[in-house]
Amino acid sequence: MISQPRRILFYTLAGCIPIILIVAAEVLFRLLGVGESTRTPFIKLQENADYAVFNPAYAERYFQGFTPSVAYNPFSAQKPENSYRIVVLGGSSTAGFPYHFYYGFPESVGRRAQAYMTERRIEVINLGMTAVNSYTLWDLKKRVRDIQPDVVLIYAGHNEYYGAYGAGSNIGLSTQSIFLKRLLLKLKRTAIFTSLEQLIQPRPELLPGESDGEQTLMARVVREAVIQEGDDVFLAGIKQFETNMRDVVTEFSDAGIPVIIGTLTSNTQDQAPLGKLDEAQTLFETAQSISCEDRGCSRESFIRAKDLDEIRFRAPSEINSIIRSMTTDGEAILVDVEQLFENESLTGVPGSDLFIDHLHPNQKGLELMGAAFASAILEYENIKAEPTAWPTEMKLDPLAASHANLLVERLLMDYPFIQGRSPDVTARLSDSLVAKFKSGKQTDSLSATIVTSPLTVSEALFEAIQSSEITPQERAQMYEALFYWRPLAIDYMKQTVAQQVTEPLLDSLTTRLAVYGANKTNDVYFWNVLGAVFLRQNHFQEADRSLAKAEAIDSTSTAMLFNRAKYYLTVGDTLTAQSYFSRYQEKSTQN
Repeated sequence: MISQPRRILFYTLAGCIPIILIVAAEVLFRLLGVGESTRTPFIKLQENADYAVFNPAYAERYFQGFTPSVAYNPFSAQKPENSYRIVVLGGSSTAGFPYHFYYGFPESVGRRAQAYMTERRIEVINLGMTAVNSYTLWDLKKRVRDIQPDVVLIYAGHNEYYGAYGAGSNIGLSTQSIFLKRLLLKLKRTAIFTSLEQLIQPRPELLPGESDGEQTLMARVVREAVIQEGDDVFLAGIKQFETNMRDVVTEFSDAGIPVIIGTLTSNTQDQAPLGKLDEAQTLFETAQSISCEDRGCSRESFIRAKDLDEIRFRAPSEINSIIRSMTTDGEAILVDVEQLFENESLTGVPGSDLFIDHLHPNQKGLELMGAAFASAILEYENIKAEPTAWPTEMKLDPLAASHANLLVERLLMDYPFIQGRSPDVTARLSDSLVAKFKSGKQTDSLSATIVTSPLTVSEALFEAIQSSEITPQERAQMYEALFYWRPLAIDYMKQTVAQQVTEPLLDSLTTRLAVYGANKTNDVYFWNVLGAVFLRQNHFQEADRSLAKAEAIDSTSTAMLFNRAKYYLTVGDTLTAQSYFSRYQEKSTQN
């Protein structure tokens, strides 16, 4: 007869066998690299292991059958001492939709930060993705913390209902249990679970924008289209946002990383409620008919109409209330984007003057956001934002403008903007639109090709640059866009800047190109170009800063010595100018 202690030991060991087998299988799968691509958020670049980038395959964990595109923002694998790393979290507005990522507000923040922090190497890591919500931010928080950001910016909350794992979404679990949804995201970090997923699910397609296939992404994510104010699904969306976001903010706050979070804004003046609730439609129509002298007199009616809209692609006001409450205890810094857009709107109520559709800001709106978030960073860092000649805004190139127009036109011809239309009819209309673009000018044709073929944006830019249809200004703009696709190609950047620097009419573009090259490479060539161009424009303070940076990198640079002599001669310091010119002559003779 087996004794009681032995029986306990036997059953304990028997119970441990499945756990041991699971752990052993997990270890084996990890050693074999099974599912590694979808479990690793940041990977080293194959062409340069000194840099890392967000892994596009990692976004597969949030969706089934497709994957959103992510900004190409390589950053130093080992963070340099002089770097200033800005990580940005959010959905499609953060990603920059419908524009290419470098026209989004995160890069605008980076350009402004560089203008006032020339001694620092600015790194922008934009993790904005289409159709993600607070669950994605919660899932990424520890991984973001581990790459040591100096600041985290957040603009998120519109996708709490129809985004991945949203309260009314068909992406993820249908339950409203926050615990179970988080558990699923944790399981996706294991090799066993990811290998099973890869066996069951189809290979995702990479989304070039927010439209793909016969239906827009918006038409595919909705499980519960009608969500009434105050019902269980509505309240679940509010609860998940608050629970997840408080955990996200606490994660960074506990690590000493400042969090700057923006309130949400949307097109309330020109976007009618998408649902059919009579009260919402009546309020919207009443607000439109109000005529008064005071700006924003119809604001409350427009906002109330938006909040009553039962198709909830635009966040309800409760989301902004939560955001504001998270910034009152000092754990996060508030950027009131909602108030900013109301102040900047022509009527006091944001509409098509600041938005390209129902909630995505146009380029003017994105630049406003970039300026606001950058100001918050500078204030936190105790840096005075004085007027500067350093470039901060980036104008749309013709290809980006055309591509954005195509994406938005496709978006607006499908659900929820058009309801009751069959998928076949929508597909035919979409095909007709693409055909119209293909038969148009070269940039339109290339935009259509990007949407319908494997042609990448960078490849399309290379083709467009060769066109005889574009002006020198437009060509320079597209060269600038290419820099963001080839941020480590120093020789290419030098060659491009050299082509532009001889044309004074392109000085503003040349300056932006040189600033980008200087920030990414810290090469003395770009600082010398900046010094020369600023001198040509009579921006002496900026010229002095640029040439001082060049001198710190290479005190024997002939270009620096010549420009230093020119600078001091211009400002009236002839003795110092003579000293630099003598050194220039001596160095030139040696060469």
